[in-house]
This record gives sequence, structure tokens and C-alpha cells, in this order.
Amino acid sequence: MQPSDLDQWLDSQRIVRLVTTYFRLLDEQDFDEWRFHEIFHDDATIVRPDGSETIGPHHIAASHARNFARFESSQHLLTGHDVQVTGDIADLRFNLVAIHLWKDRPEAADLNDRAFTAGGVVTARLTRLPEGWRITQLQNRVVWRTGYFGDMKPSQ
Repeated sequence: MQPSDLDQWLDSQRIVRLVTTYFRLLDEQDFDEWRFHEIFHDDATIVRPDGSETIGPHHIAASHARNFARFESSQHLLTGHDVQVTGDIADLRFNLVAIHLWKDRPEAADLNDRAFTAGGVVTARLTRLPEGWRITQLQNRVVWRTGYFGDMKPSQ
């Protein structure tokens, strides 16, 4: 049986909301593990721009807590969501602009000396479980960067 247009729209909206919630948690620096279990499948994989991988909600939350500790704040802007649902599997693609302000450079007057911005494309695969959609894989491919990187490699 073919899903109705309404069912497809609801799936798409639930998926976009789930991914938006994930990036909101990053911006709010809310790394409570239980929140990540509501977003990620138990064996979910995050692939960073440098190709490194983190697997599982516990490790994803802990990794983000360590990485985001060096930032005063961040803002992730998501746009252009393209959701394709086939049964209980969904593929998602969207554009991301991420701005990060370093904690250790508040005296820098110029924003480019105090922050870095990266634009890229995020792709994700999700699985529908009885409790709702969960991300099984998410990958961020950086297309451009600008600003101050400190001791961070531009590929991170």
C-alpha cells in the first residue's frame, strides 16, 4: 500500500524536527545522553568532516561535550531539507552554516579573529522504530570555511 501524501509530509516534518532538535542541542550545549538516545539509533555513526567516526549516542554526546567546551557559543543554520522516505528508511540532505565563537578569544574585536564559520552539506540516513525516527548515520561535508581556527585543523 502506498503511503498517502499526508503520511509522507508527516514523516518529512518529523525527520526535519528531529535533526533540528539535534543541532539545537549543540547550540545550547545540552549534551545529556538521554536526549541523544531520543535522536540517534543505538549504533548510529557520526562522520565528521575529517572522516573520523563516532558511534553510539553515549559516545556522540560525550564527544560533542568535549569538542564544544572550547566554544563560547555556536549557531547552526539548517536549510534546504530534502527528505526521501522509502518504507521505514529515510535519506536526508540539507545545507548547514555553522558559526563557532572561541571561549579563549573574547578580546578580539574582529569577528574573524574570534570565530570561524563553515558551510557545508549534511547527509543522513534514518530508520523508523516503534518509538519514532532515529538517525543511523549523519555526515557533514564542509564546502567552505572562514575565520580563525586556533589550534584546530581546518578538517575537523
